[in-house]
Amino acid sequence: MKSKTAHYSIGIFLASTLLAACSSPKPKSTFTITPPSQEQIETNVQAQVSLMLTAFTPVAGQAIPNEAVLDAYKQRGYNPFWIQENTIDPSIYKLLDILEESYTHGLNPIHYHTQEIKEYLALTTPSQKQLAELDVITTVAFSSYAHDLSIGRYEPQLIDPNWQLDAPTDDWSEILFLENTSDMISFLPRLAPRHRNYQVLQKWLVYYQNLNEKEPDIRIKAGIPLTVGDQGERVAQLRARLVQLGDIRFSTRKTKEDFFDEKLQQALIQFQERHDLLADGHAGAQTIEMLNVPVKIRAQQIAYNLERWRWLPSTLESERIWVDLTDYKVHTHLNDQHSTMKAVIGKNARKTPVFKGIMTYMVTNPTWRVPHRIAQESLLPKIHKDPNYLIEHGYQVYSSWTVGAKPLDASLIDWSKVTHRNLKYRFEQTPDEGNALGAYKFMFPNKNDIYLHDTPAKHLFNEDVRAFSSGCIRLERPEEFAELLVANSKRAKELVKSKESKATKVISLPKELPVYLVYFTVVPNDNGMPEFRQDIYHRDALMEEAMGYYPSNPKDSL
Repeated sequence: MKSKTAHYSIGIFLASTLLAACSSPKPKSTFTITPPSQEQIETNVQAQVSLMLTAFTPVAGQAIPNEAVLDAYKQRGYNPFWIQENTIDPSIYKLLDILEESYTHGLNPIHYHTQEIKEYLALTTPSQKQLAELDVITTVAFSSYAHDLSIGRYEPQLIDPNWQLDAPTDDWSEILFLENTSDMISFLPRLAPRHRNYQVLQKWLVYYQNLNEKEPDIRIKAGIPLTVGDQGERVAQLRARLVQLGDIRFSTRKTKEDFFDEKLQQALIQFQERHDLLADGHAGAQTIEMLNVPVKIRAQQIAYNLERWRWLPSTLESERIWVDLTDYKVHTHLNDQHSTMKAVIGKNARKTPVFKGIMTYMVTNPTWRVPHRIAQESLLPKIHKDPNYLIEHGYQVYSSWTVGAKPLDASLIDWSKVTHRNLKYRFEQTPDEGNALGAYKFMFPNKNDIYLHDTPAKHLFNEDVRAFSSGCIRLERPEEFAELLVANSKRAKELVKSKESKATKVISLPKELPVYLVYFTVVPNDNGMPEFRQDIYHRDALMEEAMGYYPSNPKDSL
């Protein structure tokens, strides 16, 4: 896991050490510094590393790689990174440009001390101490950006307890041990996630940021729904807004701007589809409300999701199971094929967590051992209402949760005296058509006891919003999924026999498969357009609270 480090409260600390600085840094060229020797600078660097790394005030949720900086300086005997032979390395200016562009990844340039670095560079005759401070603060800024770009700036579980995916490795820190600063800077872009979704979203973030900076949002006035054949000012506003958001491409052909034609309708349908709206081609109140969301807000939403991508491994396995919670779908990448099916996920009161597991086996015709919480909250009220509920639905009652617990006759228990506080019994549902797990259960052992399974409630797959379970993932076509997992292996025959026998059977998979349960509220669609989804678990609010407002460029005020 990432070490718990901190946000820099460095402005006051540095202000006391800087001389009166010029208003702008020197031109981007190498310049020679007099008096201090390299040995003197190294001595000051060692002192400043310790001093600066203890001068930062921790802020919950943020992560800064102080230990990596200290280790890097120790390894090089406190030889400075950016000052060699009494000369400031010109690559520091290239780094400064990169840090000031960090907002294009949804990060905040203020975290990388660009202003402080400029003030040091503006000094005409810096002292030994100031040169050492410049070297350390630049290295801290560099390593912080490398860390944040690679594995995220924030501690995911401090922001969202339901995000339980282990943080990526700390391989990013190897960049501090490359031969020279030029190589270090050249390697920086490779630290960003390499998945297509990240790269596409990052381009859209830049587009929205530039749009927000260069032109005002085009708003559509409230009024009656707009549809094909309508004409007027509001239609012209609708068309202009769809051009602004990229749903209509510029054309050299003449268009009657204030007339609602079929091409405008198709563009509107595209917009509706990528914003989780009813794609009917009519601009009603809900669609207009979504059209009027400022691009600045859209940019922030993308930034939250870029951070979520940085919390995932930079490179994903080619064969994997991808449970897309906000799209209510399961994607299977296996044997060079990709298949997709609908899924039901946890309801808001029992959110499905984000994590990674390894699927190793499946169970056909499974029994269902009811989790204690579900027994308390769901099963017990049904028993109180109908004492015959357990018998009618195939439940066996056991005396306790211990291994040697005895089966009991449910009809002999006085259920009126059993409450959710004193409930000690264990319940298991026998395999049959009404079993809550259906005919298949797919296992990837995890602390949450979450798994994929069949369900008798097939009607729920007809719903658009499918958050109905107690946390587990219900599959639309579990038999097809089972066959995919064992295709072209000896296990395929075992699966056929188990289906015919109706017996409970554990079938090991021919190969272990990683399972990712992920949560994104902005995802590129097949056309490369950003798809803004409903934040069903209200997780973006947690991201906003942690990340705060960030400027679209360094010139914007916070």
